[in-house]
Amino acid sequence: MANPTSASDRDCNGGVPLPAHPFVALRPHYGMLLGVADFEAEQAYHRGKQRLHNAWAHGWGVLWGLGVRVDAAKGEVAVAPGLALDGRGRELHNALPQCLNVARWFEAHRGDAGFEFTDSGGVIAFDAHVRIRHHACLTAPVPALADSCGHDAGGVAYSRVHETVLIELVPGPAPARTHRHHLLRVLAGLDAPATDDDGHVLADDQAALDARAAIAAAAPAGRVAVAAAALHDIAVLDGMAERTADGGDDSETGDEGDDAQAALFPAAGPLTLALAGLQGVTLTPDGAGGSTLAVAAIDPRVRSVLLPTASLQALSGALLAALA
Repeated sequence: MANPTSASDRDCNGGVPLPAHPFVALRPHYGMLLGVADFEAEQAYHRGKQRLHNAWAHGWGVLWGLGVRVDAAKGEVAVAPGLALDGRGRELHNALPQCLNVARWFEAHRGDAGFEFTDSGGVIAFDAHVRIRHHACLTAPVPALADSCGHDAGGVAYSRVHETVLIELVPGPAPARTHRHHLLRVLAGLDAPATDDDGHVLADDQAALDARAAIAAAAPAGRVAVAAAALHDIAVLDGMAERTADGGDDSETGDEGDDAQAALFPAAGPLTLALAGLQGVTLTPDGAGGSTLAVAAIDPRVRSVLLPTASLQALSGALLAALA
């Protein structure tokens, strides 16, 4: 499954790097001769600012759409249009419904390392999940001269980069969702506290546990104030504990160009987002050389979700009331 661009696109299986340099801006001056590197720097600056904001201020997850369904009659898994953000702050936009024939996919991947399935009298059974990741392709070819190094451009160059997505069916269950702000999650009772090698709770995690106990022990009239103070104090500790991702190539997607700036972004930020788990996938021979697809359950709860600020603001009153 992949979001198509147009028939005139360059083969983009390898993807096109879109660098992000949010702290280096072009400084043009009167009479300055602008070259390719200057325009690339200008775009990388603004691209980097937006991605930096997306990743750190908002996080990652599905913003809308991207529903997953199974069309048993066609033997296909389909993903609806939608929009998401990945851990590098990149928009993942799927403009059109995407479909995959599961039987053909299985024949192409049955020999992949680590693919576990059962074959009972020709009935194939396995679990899988659907994921989405950023991809960029060159498009809009235009006439071009040879470059300054004498390389022949063939009379054609691509004048646009189309940011799109790859949607993939992957064997096995979806990976666990990743989160930032571990200490705030301990405060809320969502994470267990971290311990050292001797089993002792780490100091910052103990501070989160103590703050949680203080909120529970506070008198109803003062509980909101105690909770607000605890939220601030633990958020300070969490912010200081944040780390960025390692630089270098991404072994999973091969996205060398974009991931070269990995150290700008949250360490927990994923490059791929799971959209749904497919439990109990079976391919049963239909007696006519094909197979019949069945899926026991589609689980979209494996996906990360991003709520808009307006929704969180509307809910804040109810959350405060729950503390009273």
